[in-house]
Amino acid sequence: MLTTQYNTFIAATTRDQALLVRGSNIRVVDFALESYWHEMNGARDAGREIACLSEIVTSCLGWLKLKRGKAEDLQAGISPLFVTRRQAIANLGSEALQELYVRLTQLGVLTPDLRGRLNFDRHKLSVLSSGVNAGIPSPYARELRPMGADYQNERLAYLQSGKIHAISGSGVHQTHKYLAQMLPADRQRRKQAKKIARKEVHALTLEDFQVLDAIGRMNLLSGDVNYLAKYERMKYMAIVGADGLLHDVNDQHITTHPYKVTAYAMDKYGSLFIKDADPLGEAMFFNHSSFNAGNDVICAGTLTVRDGSLRIIDNNSGHYKPTRENLHNCLSVLASEGLACNDAIVNLYVVVMGEKQELRYTANQFLRNPNVRPKPIIGARMGATG
Repeated sequence: MLTTQYNTFIAATTRDQALLVRGSNIRVVDFALESYWHEMNGARDAGREIACLSEIVTSCLGWLKLKRGKAEDLQAGISPLFVTRRQAIANLGSEALQELYVRLTQLGVLTPDLRGRLNFDRHKLSVLSSGVNAGIPSPYARELRPMGADYQNERLAYLQSGKIHAISGSGVHQTHKYLAQMLPADRQRRKQAKKIARKEVHALTLEDFQVLDAIGRMNLLSGDVNYLAKYERMKYMAIVGADGLLHDVNDQHITTHPYKVTAYAMDKYGSLFIKDADPLGEAMFFNHSSFNAGNDVICAGTLTVRDGSLRIIDNNSGHYKPTRENLHNCLSVLASEGLACNDAIVNLYVVVMGEKQELRYTANQFLRNPNVRPKPIIGARMGATG
């Protein structure tokens, strides 16, 4: 049962005790908390209790997200009431989320989908409420990495389609590379294709991107790439367990495929998603952009996990081209959650004088100082998913 009482919460977050002034946004949180206590003080029903706790979490996340911009504007002169409300709502959301996990476990209804969603909401709550405790930022609030300019059209095409399908940037790149060998027979289209061929891939317009995709599809080089909706990506979430190992949403230790490339991406809230690079359904590609539907990430690359133990992690992603700092941020998030890194190796890919090189660290060494530069490893593998 929650410790936060309705009347206590109202009193702590009210501007004028005499008038009990409440805005429409915070009233959503009020109503969720009031409904919970109404349920708990009456004829208790487990289903309704779960629903009420879920609504508290959702309403707290909604308020924190709505007010995020205001909290980040340090020049705005944030009022003491805002700080108090933000702290109270962050605390309420965290308490409700923890109670929800406990009750779902007790009732034996903590499904894989729910386990993934609770973990996602925990990360999101941490990011949105970062800074409420003495200005200490959340470990998940990290600099984000967008897709490179040469892949931005992938997401633009996805949005233009009404989020129905995404054109693979990898396929378009391949088509652009070999375009001279597959110019269209139609004179006008051929002229258009030759003009596109003279451009660098990062300078392609969305129209160029779509023309190349059409040519690529006819030559079996291009096609759709998987873009996962939120409910779809949850099944690929990796969760750091109390044992310091990586668990899947079924609470089983993760072991990646011994022969297939396993891609990962960490979203802006610090949630880690991993999957082999095999495409799903009728899509032709599954890339790093697939996990988060082309949105920004903390980092992306490939990894190896054995019986929950992280063995190898890198920043080898053509779509996002993560930096040394991005990879360090990703590993820092995992370490802050208690991931055991003693057996892990970090393979850092860097570009030196136009050449891609691989630098190898122990994870603990990399966490302590990511700027140490070991000698490049000769003959290291360079294969990657996009």
